[in-house]
Amino acid sequence: MEPTILTTDQAGPKTTLVRVGCALLIAAAVLKAIYSGFFEQEMIGGTSYWPAKMTLGFTVLIGAYVLAARVEPGGHLHWVLLVIQSAAAMGMIWIYPSFIVTVLMVVIAWQIAWVAPLRTALIAVGAQSAVLALLNCVPSPDAMNWLVLVTTFGFEFFAVSAAHLARGEAAAKASLARANDELRATHALLTESARMAERLRISRDLHDALGHNLTSLAIHLDVASRTTEGAAAKHLGYARDLAGGLLDEVRAAVNEIRIQPVDLRATLLSLTESVVGLKVRLVFPDDLFALDAPRADTILRCVQELITNALRHADAKELVIELRQADDGALVITGRDDGRGGPAAEGAGLGGMRERFELLGGKLSIAATPGRGFTVSGQIPAFGALA
Repeated sequence: MEPTILTTDQAGPKTTLVRVGCALLIAAAVLKAIYSGFFEQEMIGGTSYWPAKMTLGFTVLIGAYVLAARVEPGGHLHWVLLVIQSAAAMGMIWIYPSFIVTVLMVVIAWQIAWVAPLRTALIAVGAQSAVLALLNCVPSPDAMNWLVLVTTFGFEFFAVSAAHLARGEAAAKASLARANDELRATHALLTESARMAERLRISRDLHDALGHNLTSLAIHLDVASRTTEGAAAKHLGYARDLAGGLLDEVRAAVNEIRIQPVDLRATLLSLTESVVGLKVRLVFPDDLFALDAPRADTILRCVQELITNALRHADAKELVIELRQADDGALVITGRDDGRGGPAAEGAGLGGMRERFELLGGKLSIAATPGRGFTVSGQIPAFGALA
């Protein structure tokens, strides 16, 4: 199973402190080289063009380090930049075997461990140490060179272990944030579903109880008015008409409660606000029509699934959800993320989404291209229309 690769934003301020520490280690190596160039000539006397070589090495290493912090972690370019850093560092250690300069390997070990599995990182550290041994210890097998090698490997091993622990903590935090987002989305859906269910219950109670009694009352008053003469019959007719009018008002109220439109805009905003680790942008028409409960519920659950898919599987940073509505009330919803894309495997979530659209006479299409994100487009005809 591939490890979760986290960005600096996802990992939080702790990685920023580590980057500051790495920058300080690089600065210490630079200052040590400058000091040796002026005051320890005996250490570099056998190397021609030593200042130029060290300047070139530090320039390449620092440039690759800065670029590595700006590209996609774990990508091909990122690994190329790590290899360049390692080659530059080992080249400088070869021409200047100083203990201070070897801390550059610790900086590289941390970067490798942040994007690679633990086993891969340890293998990389071991390979770097083997190359250092070939460059310094084999040609000059004195005790100091071996001590520097073993100490450097120890610091690299410590950096790899620390990075592995930090990654685990950051991954757990990101997973908890995703779970919290899903809970918030589910809460918003449950709230809206409960409101819809309560409206339907009230409408049924009014229709079944009050509507039935008013109908019976109107029938009895009509019968009484037909079997009575004089003023009493006139008053019974008035009462029958009032009962009939009240029955019409109850029916109108029941219909209004049953088909009361859902505030889709407010519910969707509640569904998408405060999503951690993903920027969700909603695009609405200014004249968005009110929706009946089944269509609103389908749209809400579609948006929830889009957010869940972008967070769990797409490794996306931004999700754009666009909702369009035709003049006849037909709906089109499109969700696009900037994730890694890849083959569109339709699991339970997307399958359930498709079933909801088809039950309302609509359809759902899914498109995913490697490196170009994931796109879902759904269409729902207007209420009462044919697909």
